[in-house]
Amino acid sequence: MDDDFTAVVERTLVLHDHETGQKGEIRLAIGQPYWTEPGIEAACPVAVHGYFGRLADIRGIDPLSALTLAIKFLETLLEGLPETRTVHWPSGEAYF
Repeated sequence: MDDDFTAVVERTLVLHDHETGQKGEIRLAIGQPYWTEPGIEAACPVAVHGYFGRLADIRGIDPLSALTLAIKFLETLLEGLPETRTVHWPSGEAYF
């Protein structure tokens, strides 16, 4: 899996680990959708830089589906973090 891709959409947030007291910037990134099998399946590269790193490409039935599912995947991933970790906008306001 190629760790390097050009993001077509990204969002910068701050992850706070309440157990250690550490805060750090994370960057959600989704790359250009591409066909894995023309007319059958497309995928988008995704990453959470500063925390998970590069993740498996998110697949859908076409490029729009892959992009939509990639966005939903990243939101669900952040919502499922342990209670000891919270996500904030760079301004400090809670993300959720």
